[in-house]
Amino acid sequence: MNGLWKDMETIKYKILLAEDDKLDQMAFKRIVEEEKYSFDYTIAGSVSEAVKALNAEKFDAVLADYLLGDGTAIDVLYSIKKSVPFIIITGAGDEETAVRAMKAGAYDYLVKDQARNYLKTVPITIENAINHKRMEDKLKLLSHAIMSTDDSIYITDMKDNIIFVNRAFCETYGYSEEEIIGKNGNILWEKNPSATDTKKVYQAVTGWEVGFYHIRKNGSEFPVSLTRSVIKDEEGNEVAIVSVARDISERIRVEDQLRTENMKLKKMLKAKESMVSPNM
Repeated sequence: MNGLWKDMETIKYKILLAEDDKLDQMAFKRIVEEEKYSFDYTIAGSVSEAVKALNAEKFDAVLADYLLGDGTAIDVLYSIKKSVPFIIITGAGDEETAVRAMKAGAYDYLVKDQARNYLKTVPITIENAINHKRMEDKLKLLSHAIMSTDDSIYITDMKDNIIFVNRAFCETYGYSEEEIIGKNGNILWEKNPSATDTKKVYQAVTGWEVGFYHIRKNGSEFPVSLTRSVIKDEEGNEVAIVSVARDISERIRVEDQLRTENMKLKKMLKAKESMVSPNM
């Protein structure tokens, strides 16, 4: 059994093979059985059959010969409603076809040889395509989460230059993405370069809590709850800093109101105590 496939043999992938050559279909079936590739596969002999199969079932990946009886693999690729890892099989020396397929959205391509040795690379090619798709989906989900959250998120490089901001940041701070990207993070703290009181503290009802005040584009100051995390690359080098800022102006207003009411209550109680004092 293919050594690379041993670690993946517990995973069963559902594969669609679009191939109109009967000999190539048989060769695919044979190698799947002999090498015990962990595939549940469906074979379509034309573009129309492949499209019908894709509309009827969900596949983890599609493997398609470029030339099919009633069209090409790109016709199949364009018919897919949902993103599915797509691998094109081309003839030897047909790099232009491969490039065209990649531009159309194919993940990879395999070159068909007369001995059909390309079939031995099918498992790892499919595995890579599926993993690539999963990573893309995770990145899309992460991007959507970051852009949708109500907290302001901004990322700076190690020189404190802003390289990313989300939607909430732009709405809260008043900058467009084009205006703020490339600016130094100090722009959020300082009204002018000589300012010395850029970091302040505010008092929460339950005690002292260290807080920060940021500056909007219009110069207005507002309190934020700020957390920062260092991003490291695969080698452990620090490459960026993610900051999450939450506008807590309303929270501070409510806490100030509670503090004021608490002081009033204490004064009233003290006044009542003095009225019933034995010394009176």
